Amino acid sequence: MAELVIIDTDILIDLGLDRVEAVETIATLEEKYQLNISVITAMELYSGCRSKRDIKKVEELIANLRIEYVSKSISVRAYELMKEFRSSHGVEINDMLIAATAIERETKMISKNQKHYQFLPGLDLLQYPIGEV
Repeated sequence: MAELVIIDTDILIDLGLDRVEAVETIATLEEKYQLNISVITAMELYSGCRSKRDIKKVEELIANLRIEYVSKSISVRAYELMKEFRSSHGVEINDMLIAATAIERETKMISKNQKHYQFLPGLDLLQYPIGEV
């Protein structure tokens, strides 16, 4: 079984816009990893929908991705991260829930916004854009 990776929302938005770095990164990741997203990412994508066409595009974008749902352990970890890093780094709730998902599932994570996550202890953050894996 392939190793897991959590993909952040920003990369999927760029993928949906056919941005080269995102397309190439996802293609490279698919060679080695099982691609996953947090349910938070799925909800963020749907929150940007303004029409049925947009909803269909999101459904197509996430159709082959496994969704990781928020559990009690993920919630507790996100809460602890929020308390520790809100004042020093200005972290956001959604980002902490996504990062906590990767930490608790012991998976790698990739994000375009490296600065949102690079300081989090226990997070195995891949660089973006990614080269060969």
